[in-house]
Amino acid sequence: MQNVYFDLTEELNAEGPIAVLASGQAVVFYRLALMSKDGDWLLRETPDACRRALAVLGRHGARYRPGAPLDVRWLSGGWSSHFEFSDPQGHRIRCDFVSRPPRVSLEEVAALFSPSREPEPMLVVGVEPLIRMKQTQRAKDYPVIGELARLLPPEREVELTTDPDRVLALAPVYGKDSGRLPVRAARSGGSREDVVIELAREADRLQQEDRARIERYRAASDAYLHEVQAARIGDLALPDAHTRICEIAERWLPYNPLETGD
Repeated sequence: MQNVYFDLTEELNAEGPIAVLASGQAVVFYRLALMSKDGDWLLRETPDACRRALAVLGRHGARYRPGAPLDVRWLSGGWSSHFEFSDPQGHRIRCDFVSRPPRVSLEEVAALFSPSREPEPMLVVGVEPLIRMKQTQRAKDYPVIGELARLLPPEREVELTTDPDRVLALAPVYGKDSGRLPVRAARSGGSREDVVIELAREADRLQQEDRARIERYRAASDAYLHEVQAARIGDLALPDAHTRICEIAERWLPYNPLETGD
């Protein structure tokens, strides 16, 4: 079955690599899910990449959804940009872009666009960065992490899996130097229940951290989103909407709400 998000990835990168498929559609690419409701990309953090992405979206008749402008000033602060259009069959196509995803280092993101990277038919984020991107506040992401971890070498799987049985199987051989508490529980002779408890505590900590991060962005965007809604940005053609949403963001949206004093 044709995947519109895979096609969009190729279209975005037709003139050179600017967009790496991520999140749910990357899980689909790795054949661990049949579908995902929207598309997420890591966008190269340059004005040219933003212009090219907007041009592709414009050709499809996309409109802005509530979110930050597709502009490096806000992308570099960890904001995301959101768009929507309908395909010829009337299906709703949602497209989300970030350039600095949480829990992924700048060096890892830069490596995705490195000229030395082996050419690939589809630009997709690697398994380990994808796992870290999936360490969100949503409980449904953690079983997916366990499946993704199976694609890794065992010495890395034991550090990232959310499956207690895999921890128990791998820890004796590959967990000797691990500082991860579920692995240490398995190596110290703990029961399966002990490992499950440590995994639950770990997942809860990750969920709480992500929830606190999201709350900082939500609080910083309240006034901005009110102005965007009042301006009916979603009703404007994309070039006009982009100009208007940047004007609103310049007045109401901090570049990086995680930085003190911004």
